[in-house]
Amino acid sequence: MDTDQSAFQTAFARLLTDPQALERFYDDPARFAEENALSAGQMSALQSLDKDRLRWISGSLSVKRFSLVETYFPATFALLRRRRALSKVQRSLIATYRPIKSERLIRAFRDALWFAELVERHIDRGELDIPYLTDVMRCERAEFMLWSDAASAESADDFRSRNASRPSVTEEELLDGAVRAGRHVELHELSCDVLPFIQALVDGKAPLDPEPAPTLILFGRIAVADRVQKARVGRLIKSFLTRADGGKPTREILAEILEPEAEPAARAAAERDCCRALQKLYALNFVTIEESAGPRARRRSLG
Repeated sequence: MDTDQSAFQTAFARLLTDPQALERFYDDPARFAEENALSAGQMSALQSLDKDRLRWISGSLSVKRFSLVETYFPATFALLRRRRALSKVQRSLIATYRPIKSERLIRAFRDALWFAELVERHIDRGELDIPYLTDVMRCERAEFMLWSDAASAESADDFRSRNASRPSVTEEELLDGAVRAGRHVELHELSCDVLPFIQALVDGKAPLDPEPAPTLILFGRIAVADRVQKARVGRLIKSFLTRADGGKPTREILAEILEPEAEPAARAAAERDCCRALQKLYALNFVTIEESAGPRARRRSLG
């Protein structure tokens, strides 16, 4: 009997990686043979394997597969472990998602996405009632998505190159220019400032409960460093960035955002605050400045 045939190798791999297939192999061998197109000789070869040894190998591979996900979600794992819910999630992941071959994603990356999807589903069903788990998981997922995305890395490199010739920008340059954020930058709103909570979990410390105040966090891929930086931002920056891809100068966008009846001093202070925040984001290469299509730029082009 040729055990190198594709059907045999595939069936053997399923026994090692799919708990449901392993149970079916012992509970209903005829069905398993039919599902995997195995000959009588091939089934006999599989059935000759030591049952306890096969289960041990299968369990070890499942643990290894799950542990790789912790690299990308360390705080989520730590919180689940503290609440004695990690084993439950591990069993659910292994039982729900088979480690099938993918041409598009690295296997551990795909498992990480499945893990986040599974945790969110358990939360929605009320099966994981753990304070701050949603925010911790979403924060780490946002970081993972930017870190693992090739287009995000290219965008970060592009913005770094664009800003290299002008390491810093003045307030006037920001106000007259058209500010643009890159694909390597994402803004997420969480129910609280969960960043210190996450850091404590990663450091193995008992985290203090965060203040339950909505928090805006800007995630940005750092070129060369192969990491994601996080920055807290205010509502003004959120409003600005949602309008900042049309080529308008910063001054015009702020005029749209700020209350028309606001005192001149208050408007000037808001402009300064926005520019200071944008200067910090520019230094991180989260944003760049392009020639604006606003009235001032048009007047300069006319001489």
